[in-house]
Amino acid sequence: GSAPSASSGRLIQLGAFSSEAAANRAWQSLSGRYGYLSSLDQSVSSIEAGGRTLYRLRAAAGSAEDARRICGRLRVATEDCSIVAN
Repeated sequence: GSAPSASSGRLIQLGAFSSEAAANRAWQSLSGRYGYLSSLDQSVSSIEAGGRTLYRLRAAAGSAEDARRICGRLRVATEDCSIVAN
């Protein structure tokens, strides 16, 4: 089999924020509350939406299955989580 690419559904998005600092604060809070997030590679990327810039907080899970499992746990805890299929 071929190695999974980053576009294989293993990225999760944890929210979109008005500033990079706010996105990083959200990561600190989430990874502090949910220890299973702290080992993930977190990234913040900007996107233009409706004339303003939003900063998307994302994390890379080990696999698409991991991403589904992590998002499921976060949703049970009433946190935002969506799987990014870019």
